[in-house]
Amino acid sequence: MKIRTLFIAALAASVLLTGCTKKKASEEINTKSMAQIYSEEGTPVNVTTVKTGSFHSEITYDATLKGIYEATASAKIADSVEDIKYSVGDKVEKDAIVITFPKNNVSANFYQAKTAYENAEATFKRMSTLYNAKGISKQDYDNAKAAYENARANWNNVNSVVGVKAPISGIISRLDVQKTDNVKAGDHLFTVTDSSRLTGKVWIQERDISKLTKGKKATATWEGKKLEGEIVQLDLSQNPDKQAFGALIEFDNSKGEIPSGVSAKVNIVSYEKKNIIVLDRKNITFEGSNAYVYLAEGDKAVRRQIKTGETFGNKVEITGGLKSGDKLITEGNKNISDGKFIRIINQE
Repeated sequence: MKIRTLFIAALAASVLLTGCTKKKASEEINTKSMAQIYSEEGTPVNVTTVKTGSFHSEITYDATLKGIYEATASAKIADSVEDIKYSVGDKVEKDAIVITFPKNNVSANFYQAKTAYENAEATFKRMSTLYNAKGISKQDYDNAKAAYENARANWNNVNSVVGVKAPISGIISRLDVQKTDNVKAGDHLFTVTDSSRLTGKVWIQERDISKLTKGKKATATWEGKKLEGEIVQLDLSQNPDKQAFGALIEFDNSKGEIPSGVSAKVNIVSYEKKNIIVLDRKNITFEGSNAYVYLAEGDKAVRRQIKTGETFGNKVEITGGLKSGDKLITEGNKNISDGKFIRIINQE
């Protein structure tokens, strides 16, 4: 029984060894066959023609975008809101009446001011006629004029108290009260925002400040919508709290695509150049501080050292070693070496 067991084990080991030997031999044959094919027909590669184009790199920040101008109107008297003539989102012109208060408010003195103004106006007109006819002195005329102008200024002030006007032209971006609400003097009533242009402030790190200047182009993106803009103000000294340099960017929002107050992605162009060669990083071999590519020259692969400049994502600026018209190997470059026999199977 023991002898039989040993025989079976030896037979199994022999079969396993034979199988492994056959597999290894098969792999060697396949490898040898592939090497022979490459040797006879050339290693297959894809090639693209090097061309010049434009290149730019960007620095990305988060920023809150606000209307270029924003003003809030406040109550000048304590009373209940009588009427609200606009809603949030409505466009208003400067000095348009947005909110009204009752004219019979005691502190407003609306009717007294109205009477005083009308009387002063009538008196001034009469005195002007007499003065032109040389019926009164210049002093009397000047006194009547001064009284009229004071009464008019007081009347205008009273009107602004009971009829609160838009301080700037723009859009009603916020209403802080509703009709019949009781307010105190100084309470905020509404805000008008001019969002035809939006501004955002970003903080530039020391390592990037040398790349930026006033006028550098920028874009702001919010929910798939994009605005074009530029740096309009760049600090010359570092903010000690932020440990960074402040940059104010202004964007054209004349179509009203992005509302004021949202957080957006801001990209600033830090580097831009035209008529240069740009390659995908995957087509470049980096060895320490050196960079290389493979070119197709006839049926041979040629290893060429290149010089690189700025990078943006997976794109690399090439500053030397390549020229327009060179045939760059883009596929199969991992299977070749300098002087290797190649076969171009696709050329762009």
